[in-house]
Amino acid sequence: MWHRSRQWLRRLVDNRSAIFRDARLGLTHARDIPAMFLPGDDEPGIRSELSRRSYASFGEAALSLAQLLVPATRESISQGTLVCYPPRIRHEQHSTRWFFINGMGTAAPVAILNASEIARVFRRPVTLIHTPTWGVIRDVAESITARTLRKDGKLSRPALNVLVDALERNEQVVLVCHSQGAIVASYIVRKLLRSSSTRHLVKKLELYCIGGVADSLEVDPQLTLAAGHTVPYVEHFANGRDYLSQIGILSHLDSTAGTVYCLAERRGHLLNAHYLPAIARGDYCQRRSRLYQYVRGREPGPKGALAVVNKEMGLHG
Repeated sequence: MWHRSRQWLRRLVDNRSAIFRDARLGLTHARDIPAMFLPGDDEPGIRSELSRRSYASFGEAALSLAQLLVPATRESISQGTLVCYPPRIRHEQHSTRWFFINGMGTAAPVAILNASEIARVFRRPVTLIHTPTWGVIRDVAESITARTLRKDGKLSRPALNVLVDALERNEQVVLVCHSQGAIVASYIVRKLLRSSSTRHLVKKLELYCIGGVADSLEVDPQLTLAAGHTVPYVEHFANGRDYLSQIGILSHLDSTAGTVYCLAERRGHLLNAHYLPAIARGDYCQRRSRLYQYVRGREPGPKGALAVVNKEMGLHG
């Protein structure tokens, strides 16, 4: 017990600057906390997390709210085993696998709803890697421990082996993550790049962080130079008035790799209600992001420098 207490004390001392930084950020942007879970603009066709009609039953909706409010240890419903299919498509693509890692406070019905909506928007099967909610208070504490105190607990370990296996078996792996999922992804990328047995696989990985709360994300300089784009390939999407984006990606641009697309006056943090419709329309990026190019089942072109060369050849050919 004393040894464990000493470890935590040392961690607090070693990360004291990050603790003060995050406390300051949290207070600075606190006015936008209420808007995180309020209904957004009227988005026709979207299955909002806030709508009772998005769930199979009233019980599912009530369970999602109860798990958010009541602290308890819960198990994941899918550590890479549950696949959500878009309408009229019931098969995996052989060369590419899509995965989704949810954010904090996400009960099983909400995680399935999120993954299903991603599958519908992009018309691809999406494999869910579910981080269960232990109640919003414990989830926030877990995120602080992982981000601010640099202690990887229950977050990234279940997902790492699933993604390594997918990278070994497929030509490309697309990982979409929301909120706390960006912290999970940052740990996964760090571990992949620092292992000699997996570093070469990272060139197959595309990472899309939506409303990300992570404070850093590293890429490999050598692999990036060789590929002509960041390795892994990374894009971020943020609402400028989303509290968690404000204390996350938008406050840590200098330590986070990848292109950041932001709508400065847009509010809200929920994936379906506040992000996916605008991503599907290309509002964040003027229809230039790679993620937008996947919408409705499309296939994007080359990444990075090769994409620029091809565009120039097309313009002057």
